[in-house]
Amino acid sequence: MPLRNRVNPFSRIHAVSARGLFTGNRGILHDADTRTLKKQSWATDGWVICALEFKDWQAPIMGHGHWTELFFLDEAVALAAGHRPCHTCRRAAARAFLNAAGYSSAAALHAAINAEMKPHLRVHRPTVRQPCTPADLPDGAFFAVGETAWLKHRGAARRFTWAGYGPAEPLPEVALRLTPEIACKALASGYAPQLHPSLT
Repeated sequence: MPLRNRVNPFSRIHAVSARGLFTGNRGILHDADTRTLKKQSWATDGWVICALEFKDWQAPIMGHGHWTELFFLDEAVALAAGHRPCHTCRRAAARAFLNAAGYSSAAALHAAINAEMKPHLRVHRPTVRQPCTPADLPDGAFFAVGETAWLKHRGAARRFTWAGYGPAEPLPEVALRLTPEIACKALASGYAPQLHPSLT
């Protein structure tokens, strides 16, 4: 049975067998003995997007004393979930994202994104996300219609699935924006996230 460590564009963590292109973390969220998640959705403010492989670093998934490995279909999903490129294993991407978002330090960027994302992750008091016109969003941003997440890609809507994206469809007139405002600013300023091969 798959572990609960796969994140969707709504920033929710599910048990799905497919892993995707990137990993990342929000601190230690699991019980290492049972390899199950605790109730909290984060344990640190440093939500990052990491490479699947870096300097042969290896650790058992959901092991003792080790952060909980989360997995994302691609970088656009990770950005929508409130994460940003890691300064250790993805230094060039992290610098590019920081510059595109208009921040001078990673600490300031982390604080701003977490302030925007955390209300959406409160289990008992979920916050309504901001309505948007998908045509006005930058390519690479996610929006939702009901419980379905869509990626804006080359001016069209692509439905998110755990295995990849559906075919191009017309953009709806209204939706709810999923990708944080700061990440949308970075995308609009030229930051190019690494996307799943299903888009090509």
